[in-house]
Amino acid sequence: MGVVVMGVGICGAFPTSSGLSYRELIAKAAMAAYEEAGVTAEQIEGAVSCEEDFISGYSIADEYTPDQLGMVRKPVYTINGDFTHGICSAVMQIQTGRFKLLVVEGYSKASNLLTKDEILHFALDPTYNRFGLSPHYLAGIEMQQFVQNSVFSAADVAEIAARSRRRCLGNPLAPYGEKLSTADVLGSRPLATPVTELMVARPADAAVIVVLGSEEVALETASKPVYISGTGWASGNSIIERRAHYVSRGTQLAAQTAYAEAAITAPESELDLAYVADLYAHRQLMHMEALGLGPEFLPFINPDGGAQGMGDLFEATGGARFYDAVRQLRGEAGAHQVEGAKTALVHGWRGLPTDSCAVVILDANGGSHE
Repeated sequence: MGVVVMGVGICGAFPTSSGLSYRELIAKAAMAAYEEAGVTAEQIEGAVSCEEDFISGYSIADEYTPDQLGMVRKPVYTINGDFTHGICSAVMQIQTGRFKLLVVEGYSKASNLLTKDEILHFALDPTYNRFGLSPHYLAGIEMQQFVQNSVFSAADVAEIAARSRRRCLGNPLAPYGEKLSTADVLGSRPLATPVTELMVARPADAAVIVVLGSEEVALETASKPVYISGTGWASGNSIIERRAHYVSRGTQLAAQTAYAEAAITAPESELDLAYVADLYAHRQLMHMEALGLGPEFLPFINPDGGAQGMGDLFEATGGARFYDAVRQLRGEAGAHQVEGAKTALVHGWRGLPTDSCAVVILDANGGSHE
């Protein structure tokens, strides 16, 4: 594909970050990414910003993005979707030949939100879906249908949440690591039966920046390039009454495209690790099935603890997974390093009520899967 990850930067994740504005979070992450990429802000030709006005708290929120990225009179393309959607967009823009060096940006300042659930209500149809209930009710419907139509049980879902919280104890960036049991998760406060409080990722603050470049430019300055060998994105039915709630059709379609581009035909044997969206614990299992990854692949999924351990970062959630994937392929992940990892999948999901997903394949060796 000729698109290379030149540098990555992160500031966070924090349960709260009262000492930093969202602009400072982004600026700190950007400086780290530029340093890794061996570039200056002046060299960046444009940005893809992944954010949502409702969450930012004001209209046309992306008009503030250039300042903290150090850009002047450069184009900013905004996507109201997960960070992985932004990666896909930037890849396409570089492939046109119009750009050679782009930045993808996403952030969360969740601690500024007093009533996150009220924001989530706005995503639901006001006439047919917004019942004045917890917006998690749709997750409850999904999990009910998923355990009825799969080999997994509620206890299996609970173990996913407990496992992620335990795994992220080896990730210094993850604020929600703790030793939990399946019984702890099942016995936590019900949100929307059978979904319990500990099955849902908790909000956190962070900013993630990724510098992407054409192969020609990247190999001049990037000391540890990682290659993007495949991308795909898709959405399930937007009308939730017509959607099969036990399967992620968006993930299936996105994976088909990404696997085809990366020449992957047997993901379980050709991937070394995978980052799978897990804002709700049952969704990790649902997404794994859609990606063609069975339970035996669990040891290689979300080694950083996923969103369950690192937090719901809104549009930046997939960015945190992308950041860790790059670190893994460079052998820089520290205590949670997967030995010998060379090929990784990063899956992103916009969150309920959508089934809007993206898949990115990363390769340390420039696309070779041998």
